[in-house]
Amino acid sequence: MEYFEFDTSKFIYDILIPCLLACVFGGIIGLQRERHDRPAGLRTHTLVCLGATSFTIVSCLGFSSQTGFDPSRIAAGVVTGIGFIGAGAIFRQGSLVKGVTTAASIWVAASIGLALGTKMYYLAAATTILGFLALSTVKYIEEKFVRIPNYTINITTSENFTSYKEIKNFLEKVSTNVRYKKYNFDDEKNKMMLTVNVQSRDPEFSIKILQQLSKLKEIEKVTIS
Repeated sequence: MEYFEFDTSKFIYDILIPCLLACVFGGIIGLQRERHDRPAGLRTHTLVCLGATSFTIVSCLGFSSQTGFDPSRIAAGVVTGIGFIGAGAIFRQGSLVKGVTTAASIWVAASIGLALGTKMYYLAAATTILGFLALSTVKYIEEKFVRIPNYTINITTSENFTSYKEIKNFLEKVSTNVRYKKYNFDDEKNKMMLTVNVQSRDPEFSIKILQQLSKLKEIEKVTIS
């Protein structure tokens, strides 16, 4: 086993600077996740990036003098191991699978750490900026032009309610698609319950629905989710 003497210049440029940048770059990605209240946030991304940087430095410096050792083996191990952390951020909620984007951001944080460990600072900086933009602006573009928001409207009315056609016509005007309708009757309370699932790009969709339904006296309760 070879022992290394402490070299201030080598410590600063080969170890301290990459590790500090790992905390900064990983923190930038993590901050975006933290602001949106995701399962893995600032600390997780910072530690993942710092850990990947540290492993890479160990791979490049600690084993560089050994013959027959491939430094890329540790990097490959980091890529494989980070998948287990990412998998922990993914969970299922009903028919929806959430956390995939956060798992991908953890993977990106690890790649930034690998780049910093090999002192590819330009690549690390570019990946951080592009990753942050992808998490921030692409989501807005996706929601604005690609994904159509879903709304579930639950309406409670009296048993004598007869304005279903009026509700249906209004929903067809303000929404992109009326996906399904479900009717239930509560015998004990003599209440009729209507559940409608619709899609709409209108940012004021919920307000318009509430304003329109408030005009119908037979409606007792409306919830939109």
